[in-house]
Amino acid sequence: MKTYFKYIGCLFVCASLWSCDSFLDRDPYDQLTNDSYWIDEVSLRAYAQDFYSTYFLGYGTDYTVFGGYFSGDSYNDDFLLIYPDTERTNRLFFPTTNVAGVNASATVWTNHNKIIRKANIMLEEIPDMDIDQEAKNHWMGVARFFRAMAYTTLVKAYGDVPYIDTVVDPADEATLYKDRDSKVLVIGKIQEDYEYAAENVRSDDGNRQVHKYLVAAMMSRDMLYHATWLKYHGTTIGSSSQKVSDEELRKFFQAAIDGAQTVMNSNVYAIGNTYNALFSSESLAGNPEIIFYREYATGVQGNSLMSYNALEPQEQGGVTMDAVNSYLCLDGLPIGQSPLYNKDDIRIQESFKDRDPRLYETIVDSLRIMNSGLFSAVSPTGFVTKKFLNEEWLEKGLDYTTGIRSPADAPIIRYAEVLLNYVEARYEISTIGGTAFTQEDLDKSINQIRKRQLTKWGESPTVVRTMPAVTLSGNSLIVHGTVIDDPDRDMDVDPILWEIRRERRTELMMEGRRGDDLKRWGKFVYLNSGDPSSLSLTILGAWIDKADYPGISEDVVLYNPEDNSSAPAKGYIHYYNSYNTALRVFNEDELTSERNYLRAVPAAQITTYKDKGYTLTQNPGWE
Repeated sequence: MKTYFKYIGCLFVCASLWSCDSFLDRDPYDQLTNDSYWIDEVSLRAYAQDFYSTYFLGYGTDYTVFGGYFSGDSYNDDFLLIYPDTERTNRLFFPTTNVAGVNASATVWTNHNKIIRKANIMLEEIPDMDIDQEAKNHWMGVARFFRAMAYTTLVKAYGDVPYIDTVVDPADEATLYKDRDSKVLVIGKIQEDYEYAAENVRSDDGNRQVHKYLVAAMMSRDMLYHATWLKYHGTTIGSSSQKVSDEELRKFFQAAIDGAQTVMNSNVYAIGNTYNALFSSESLAGNPEIIFYREYATGVQGNSLMSYNALEPQEQGGVTMDAVNSYLCLDGLPIGQSPLYNKDDIRIQESFKDRDPRLYETIVDSLRIMNSGLFSAVSPTGFVTKKFLNEEWLEKGLDYTTGIRSPADAPIIRYAEVLLNYVEARYEISTIGGTAFTQEDLDKSINQIRKRQLTKWGESPTVVRTMPAVTLSGNSLIVHGTVIDDPDRDMDVDPILWEIRRERRTELMMEGRRGDDLKRWGKFVYLNSGDPSSLSLTILGAWIDKADYPGISEDVVLYNPEDNSSAPAKGYIHYYNSYNTALRVFNEDELTSERNYLRAVPAAQITTYKDKGYTLTQNPGWE
């Protein structure tokens, strides 16, 4: 039997007014007051539950964006999103005005500032509570942890933001309407909050409650984001951006490393021999790879992710050819280098042979082509997602496969990501004056992940696939004595870092991390769709030969760079064929493109400041 999250609410009932003045000075009997509320840890735990529902979305509870998983990630090259024309600007085009798409909403700004105020209230009240010092330190750590998460969300969206760490009197308009503080200052405060929380939050505070290793894991994720964003962008975007000193960057990278090492040195977590099961199990309790998860239960609260990965069409989108090509071959070499990859036949029947076993655990190894008239459970790219599909439930015909019924628990953060955060931060810090990157760094991270022994669904369990370990050699990595030399490498990225980033992409495929990664690395250029004569694999699906699919509909349009005919018989599935111009154009070093690394500060907030006689500055390019 599961123990469920209980989001505790407090009922406030309006008190009757008494005519006798002596009664007016008493606290009402039927209403919690500020003085009567802050009593013990029970009240603190109740107060903190709102933080959980804000930041630990899991797979969600409806048919929307699944907390970032599957189709819930924006601006990435892993997943081709299908949305109505009125919403397409949010995901396919880069916004061109401050009222376009996500920039029209002030929800992120207002909601997370509310969380910050809530955390500040908690921090103000705890010191005067009649609880022991250890409890005070723990709960102040919890408050500071969630404040760090709130400010991280704001900084990722807007860059510079007003930093407030006290409960502001509404009459103090000078503080309430202060302009934005520098991103570097705010990130420094985020680091301080994380470090305090990592030092003081309990290692175990009960089922599905914040603990020391969750704090440290999120610290590794967020501080890596902030450090790399500052390294590759500077203080902001456009010509006003200034380089951040290596000393400052090292401090932030070290915080990411420290957070990761706290988890790694705990001896609590380890890489196991499952992959698909991490995303499709009824219970993740006790799984050594899972640091924190959201729980679902039959008849109590479910999610709809299973239904989108079972019998229904995956109409929200499909995995791109570019994503599939990122998976290494079983010898540890990229497809452009490995002799195991048949470059003359890139149909799925051939191209899925002898690949990283995580590919088989993530994508079904036979095509299901949308609009073909031949299949159910189809995808616009032909590639159908398997990562969130529980085959056993499907075979048993359980009703988890339709509607919002899936009881599969959702990982919030897992050990493999912490290892990947560690190795990337270690490599990055080594390039700006930190200690040298070593083989030990690889052995503690990527090579741990590659020890997984995975079996392919439908095959004998005795057939085990394991990816080879990598060895450091100068400025390159080696597998089985061969230097990895990917012909498709971005030449602006060092070979070691390229492979670290590849490992991250394939391990965390469709887990809501890729969009953030492209943003912090300054690599939205990867999203360019090309022009009608030279399309990018980021908007194309599987390569097919129509002769393999008798009766296939003419609605399935292909793109073949070597066939200029109007209807090639072989090529990549081109779902967006009705568009005769490029879908996405990102020009590096042009402000009209670069500004999309940050949202526009909400116009409503700027107006509110102005009405009060204060100024809230806008991000470059969105003025």
